[in-house]
Amino acid sequence: MLAAAEELILKDGLAAFSINKVAKMAGVAKGTVYLYFDDKEEIIGTIAIMARNLLLDYFKKYTQDEKDSIEKIKGIFWADYYFSKEQKRYHQLITFYEQNSGLNETGELAKKGHEISIYIKGIIDEAIERKAIRQDLNSASLSFMFWGMTGGIMQLVETREQQLSNNLNTTAKNFFEFFVNTTVEGLIP
Repeated sequence: MLAAAEELILKDGLAAFSINKVAKMAGVAKGTVYLYFDDKEEIIGTIAIMARNLLLDYFKKYTQDEKDSIEKIKGIFWADYYFSKEQKRYHQLITFYEQNSGLNETGELAKKGHEISIYIKGIIDEAIERKAIRQDLNSASLSFMFWGMTGGIMQLVETREQQLSNNLNTTAKNFFEFFVNTTVEGLIP
């Protein structure tokens, strides 16, 4: 059922997602789906756990082997950028949960989100400890701010790509790089 649900999300997006479609694609009765899941949000939440696991893998891929603290911080932004480009539907799922605060996150989904936050906070703490960034910064607040800023900039470059090209004579990726470099420069003492 999860494979069918994921395929539906990948194929049709979240707006068209329904229990009826999951049941039909999985070849089971609608009632069978309800034996395992309370509602479509729980199915989406289960898949979102997989998405958050993958996102954490991206953060590790773009930061883990980097020795320089500033480059590690840049890696945080680039991990999220490439995740959004390479895992578009998983990124959409994570965004769906972020934007729909009325949805109940399962314990595991909340745990995965917390794991990501702790990982990012650890990178920032390390940079503060090494005095690579300003000492007056709060790592928990900064990691939360990074998440919001990155999401906003990625939304901006996706919706305004033509304007970036026409008005600023740049690409979405180059503008994102400008954002990363400008943001990180503001952290350096």
